[in-house]
Amino acid sequence: MAYKTYDNDNIFAKILRKEIPCDIIFENNHVIAFKDLHPKAPIHLLALPKGAYVDMSDFTNNASTEEIAALFRAVGELAKTYGINDSGYRIISNCGIDGGQEIPHLHIHILGGKQL
Repeated sequence: MAYKTYDNDNIFAKILRKEIPCDIIFENNHVIAFKDLHPKAPIHLLALPKGAYVDMSDFTNNASTEEIAALFRAVGELAKTYGINDSGYRIISNCGIDGGQEIPHLHIHILGGKQL
């Protein structure tokens, strides 16, 4: 089961509107990134598009080519910046209820810093 509509009151929407403070580690016209509050690895970052996309399906079906490229380029840049590009890292995007998605705004987890 997937989330059907975007919830403008989800925590990531509030962060994007600057209603909730956040220690931003990366930002450009299309993407924002910050450290996960409950890390599952020594390095656990979240990268999300600034657009209102529920999940990867919504994003790949409705985002512009520029937005899609910006998100994946940001993931690569963050891996380099945080020194996990050479040792390796995992990227995860949970989609829908069955996929373990807790917040209905597309976000990519970037995990590294140890063997996962």
